[in-house]
Amino acid sequence: MSGDNKYDWDYLVIGGGSGGIASAKRAASHGAKVAVIEGARLGGTCVNVGCVPKKVMWSAATIADILKHDMHHYGFPSGPESASKFDWAHLKKARDAYVLRLNGIYANGFTNAGVEHIEGFATFKDAHTVEVSKKTAGGEEVWEVTAQKILIATGGRPTIPPGEGIAEHCIDSDGFFETEELP
Repeated sequence: MSGDNKYDWDYLVIGGGSGGIASAKRAASHGAKVAVIEGARLGGTCVNVGCVPKKVMWSAATIADILKHDMHHYGFPSGPESASKFDWAHLKKARDAYVLRLNGIYANGFTNAGVEHIEGFATFKDAHTVEVSKKTAGGEEVWEVTAQKILIATGGRPTIPPGEGIAEHCIDSDGFFETEELP
């Protein structure tokens, strides 16, 4: 597939979430010259601020519930002090390290599959050209890349519905997983 020098890439994927990653690796396995443009961490919503960190938090809540209500059934001393020893900062640090490990696994998967990871945000210039922008210490770096085929796999973002008092009393998953103190 990768014989046409008219384009930089045979296949360019905009978005490094589950769908974009799977598509890019599949195309590369069939001989395409492939790149993925992603401006945030690899893995998308599920890995970074969705399924994965939510399951870590759910597991911690389950353990806390067992400690609070059932540990005496298994020979452990119980009481209010057992659940009060919870360390939110420690859990957040461990959860974030786990997510970073997964980001690294995706990056290694790209390397092993022959997929190039382009860090930045894409804007279409025409049907075969995107402009990539990336914030740097000195401002912003901007360049163009071309591809014969381009997949838009950007996923979604959380939104707070309109209404009086809603925005002030809500937090989305992006904000929740950045919370430094126990809510």
